[in-house]
Amino acid sequence: MPRCRVCGNTSSFGSSRIPPPAQSANGPLSGLAGDFNGNEIVRTRSLGADKQVTTAALDNPAAFFDICLYCGSQEVDWGESPA
Repeated sequence: MPRCRVCGNTSSFGSSRIPPPAQSANGPLSGLAGDFNGNEIVRTRSLGADKQVTTAALDNPAAFFDICLYCGSQEVDWGESPA
């Protein structure tokens, strides 16, 4: 399960590989966001990623989702979560 090492978020992540459609102070951190329930992606939001990239991210989420959408950290751990 993905987990932010800074804030502990386990549910909402973005991808540094997909830039946001427009850079702005209050804009999204990523052009692709995913909501997780454990290791399962329950929803994605694409703001600039095409279908091919979105499909690749769904097939290999650990390679794409590396930004915490709660605190902005890129310290995302994909290993086993602590008990």
